[in-house]
Amino acid sequence: MQFIDSHTHLWLKGAITQEMRENSARVGYEIPVLEKEKVIKEMDEANLEYVVIIAYPMRKLWGAREDFPVRMIQECKDYPDRFSVVGGVEVNQLTLEETRNWLETQYSAGVSGFKLHPPHMWVKPNDYREEERGLKQLELLYQFSQDHGLPVIIHTGTSFFLPARNKYGDPIYLDDVSVDFPKLKIVMAHLGRPNWVDTAFQLLRIRRNVMGDLSSIPPKRLLEYFPRLGEVEEKVVYGSDSGGPGVKGLKTHLEEFLRTGLQDSSKVKIAYENPKRVFRTLER
Repeated sequence: MQFIDSHTHLWLKGAITQEMRENSARVGYEIPVLEKEKVIKEMDEANLEYVVIIAYPMRKLWGAREDFPVRMIQECKDYPDRFSVVGGVEVNQLTLEETRNWLETQYSAGVSGFKLHPPHMWVKPNDYREEERGLKQLELLYQFSQDHGLPVIIHTGTSFFLPARNKYGDPIYLDDVSVDFPKLKIVMAHLGRPNWVDTAFQLLRIRRNVMGDLSSIPPKRLLEYFPRLGEVEEKVVYGSDSGGPGVKGLKTHLEEFLRTGLQDSSKVKIAYENPKRVFRTLER
């Protein structure tokens, strides 16, 4: 049986700039730069059909900008059936025209979706609304994704990185997005852990276009956080957050997930069937 890891931060050597390496001290976490051949080997050992690499811009952290996902795609093209790459735009740092141009550029390059990281970007997911900030660039991100059938992954929950502002991590702001963009595929990353897991679970239950990913949730505590996870098995995707702090690696994290008390049929849905529906590889 093969599986899919739908949320990784695999820092492939050819996509990482010197500026990103030098910013580690400011962030409080050193990027674990990887050779892609070693990543492929670990994927094979873990029976992973493909992985999704999240390569979003992060000016306040490592200095990565909107060309980062394009470089990552170039780095992965030797193995187009083994990688899916998610990009992103830092909407509160770009003009409306720059936002449109980068969305189109990344889409043409082959991204399988876009990532919004509120605590790292200092923006609320509903800041496009007039009663919030009226941020048209954010509205454009959602509208473009909806029009092109691409998912938007939105970080929920806390982040330990030094520049992070965790007040932006509350998943309740996704409720507006789900209502205003009813055909948009929304993936709620990390399911609000650890502060807002109840809110995240309720959104999964009541909003049909909201899914969740399990990345960065320790598998041993998964059913402690979400004892009723089996009830929403059709709306959840497996992810490890590999490349992030505290994650033991692609193979070990997946093995621990497969040892949880979920039913085997639920594990297959969450770690293969559901991600297969949401994220396409570079080989279209």
